[in-house]
This record gives sequence, structure tokens and C-alpha cells, in this order.
Amino acid sequence: MRLRRLLARAPASALGLTLTLGLAPALAACTGHADDAPDRRWRAVSLPLPPGPSGRIAVREATRCGDSWYVVGGVFLDHPTQDQDSRPAAWRSTDGRAWTPLAIDARTFWGQRAILASVACAHGTVAVVGARSGGAHGNPRVTTFYEDAAGLHDVDAPYTQYGGEQATNVGPIAGGAGGWLITGNRVSGPAVWTSPTGHAFTIHEGAPGLANDATVTALAQDAAWDGRQWVVVGGGNGNAPGDSLDRQPEAWTSPDGATWSRETVPGSLQFDDVERAVATPDGVLALGLRGSSFGSWHRHATWTEGETFGHLPSDASKSPFVASLSMRVTSGADDFWATTSDGARYALWRSADGDSWTKVATPTRAPDTGGEHILSVAADAAGVLLLSDDGARGRIWVTDGTG
Repeated sequence: MRLRRLLARAPASALGLTLTLGLAPALAACTGHADDAPDRRWRAVSLPLPPGPSGRIAVREATRCGDSWYVVGGVFLDHPTQDQDSRPAAWRSTDGRAWTPLAIDARTFWGQRAILASVACAHGTVAVVGARSGGAHGNPRVTTFYEDAAGLHDVDAPYTQYGGEQATNVGPIAGGAGGWLITGNRVSGPAVWTSPTGHAFTIHEGAPGLANDATVTALAQDAAWDGRQWVVVGGGNGNAPGDSLDRQPEAWTSPDGATWSRETVPGSLQFDDVERAVATPDGVLALGLRGSSFGSWHRHATWTEGETFGHLPSDASKSPFVASLSMRVTSGADDFWATTSDGARYALWRSADGDSWTKVATPTRAPDTGGEHILSVAADAAGVLLLSDDGARGRIWVTDGTG
């Protein structure tokens, strides 16, 4: 049952209204209920409504690029028309206190309606993936955006670039030395889209070493650039008799996004799925599901299995997953941050080594899992940005990450 729920799960999304800034959150033991005890040291500031029709601000993801924070999302219109109920939105800030809307030049039909869901930095600028469901079957219509001095611009692409009969899903975007890579899946299995500029993406589907083959059927979940190559992570099932329910961790590497090699990732005798990855100074840290807990994996020259943390209740009504993973380096020390959902409720975590994780008190009750509810974190030497939505209102918080 968990496998079927996992395969059906779409990428998490978020809604948001306000931004708050404060001091570092207090740490709490994993067995406690840290997010039930709000840290009142946080101070709130507001994201300005971008020019255009009024509505509810939606916040989906954040990243640091150059000397600025970026937050992407959209606006759900107060007065929707027959063919439009949303518009894209993004903001930029150098200090997390004062935010400025980015100008968005959206000229395509779906670009004008997209909610921006994932953002990544390369070459000192960002590229963004957005989508809005529509059409005869209500499928997500994916649009990408690139940044220049004037703001964000949408990219006109054929429907089959991300959709069509071969489509499965389009996932998050990552930045690296060669530009950007979007992780996703097609009928043929794991696939990626790459671009050196963000102005146009090339799809790589059915690629040997990445796509499904006679031995495995897999799903790709996320990617990171480790300084030399792309590392894509996910999970799969063997095609031999008796292997269909034996979910195992998977990873693939490529120097250019076009030629791929499948790697061996150690798994347990339980359900394993690698869902988020982040580059570290000496490799990659990945988090995912391992049996009835969350688990870590480390890639240096090869993959090794790390420790488990948290607990996944057997009676949760939703699929558990790792929602976000980020890293900051300060004074030579690693500082990892992650958010998870156990299928019932979100949680915020922190670790100094990627193995031993401690639950962190959130500034308000962490949202329950479901619908548009999210908890997502982005970290950088400049600080930590936390995004939350409980279905009624969205919020963002910033801390310097010390303590």
C-alpha cells in the first residue's frame, strides 16, 4: 500500500502570505513535540503583493543565489475569470527583511497562469519551474522561466516537452556548473531536462543508464551537482519474480546530463526510497524513506548507508516523504536542515553530520499533511529560510541559523 501511495504522490506545493524574521529556533529532542511550543522570538514581515490583480499570495520554494534570497510561488486571484484563477509571482531580498517582487514577463497561456514551484541558481541567476493544471484532462501544464536583468521570462515549449502520452511527472530543478537540470520521469522511466542558459531545455528520456531496463523499474526524485557531475536519486523495484514489492534506493550520475551511469546504493530489507539530495564539500548527502523511519545515505567515492531518524506511523492517511533538504557551511562546520512528513504531520530537522538528526521547534505549529500544506527549508551561510502553509495561510521565517 505504501508503494502505491508513493508512486501516486505529486511534488509538494505551498501557499503563503507573510514573512517573519527572528532569532535561531530552539532545538528539541526527537521524542518531544517541539512544534507544539512556538518560539515567540520570531518577528513577522510581509511579502508585498506583486503588481497585478489582487489575490492570495502562494509561496512554494526558496533558494539563495549570489547575495540574494529568492522566493517563488504565485497569486491565487480574488476575482478569477472563466479561464484564469492564478498568476506567477517571485520575490528577492538581500537580507530576508525587505522583499521586492520580481518583474515577470509571461507571454504564454500557461506561463501567465503558472504557480512557480521550484527554483535553482547557476551562473549567478535563477531558473524556475512552474505549472498549472488544465486542459481536457486537467494535467499539470509545465512552464519554465529564466532570469535576466529585467526579471523572469517564460519559455515557450511544445506540449510534449513535459506532457503528452509519454509524460509521468516533472520534478524539482537543480543548478550546477553546466547550468540547470530538471528531474522527472517518463513512461520509459527516469528522465531529465537540461539547459546551459535556462532559455530552453533539452529532454533526455530513454537514456541508457538512466531509463528503466530489463532489471529495474524506477522513479527519479531529485538531483544535485556535486562539483564534477550530476547525481540523481530515487527508488526502484527489480523486475525479477518476487522483486516487485522490494523497493530499493537508486542513484545515477552524469557529467553532462546526457550520458548516464547507474550506481549501486545500499538498501535494507525494508522499503527504501531516496527522495532528496544536496551537495556537500566532499560529496552528496541524501535523505529518504527506510522502513518505518527516515534514513540517510552518503556519497563520497561510493554510496554508504547512514542512520535512521523519526518514525512513520502505520495508520497515517498520507504517504510519508522528505519534503526538502538543504545545507549551510559556517566557520568550516556543516549544518544540514530538512523537512519531512510522516504522512500525518510535517516536521523540521537539523543535523551537524547528516546522520544524527534533531527535531527543531518551529515558530508555529507545523502543518498537517494534505492538500496544499507544506513545510520547506532553504539554508545558506547567510541564514535559514522556512516556508510553511497549513491550508489557511502561508508563512515564511528567517533565522541566522546559530544556536
